[in-house]
Amino acid sequence: MTGITNVAFRQLCREFGSPTSLYVCEMTTARAIVERDEKTMHMITFGEAENPRSLQLYGVDPATIAEATKIIIGEDRADHIDVSFGCPKSTH
Repeated sequence: MTGITNVAFRQLCREFGSPTSLYVCEMTTARAIVERDEKTMHMITFGEAENPRSLQLYGVDPATIAEATKIIIGEDRADHIDVSFGCPKSTH
């Protein structure tokens, strides 16, 4: 939930919810991580007490998603990555 599941929101969820649940940071674009967009890099920063650290990543180019994943893993930025390739188009 872009713009909602920031560090403060996730902290509240942990305090009032289950401490063993998975709380995911804001959905971020792979391209912004590869380009090291300042706002995006801040969005994927977790609080010290957050464990496991879960990140939702989306993109359209497999090479860009792969590079962003390498950055996330190489810099130990997350324990769990949820990759989103987009929603199917409605046929209605």
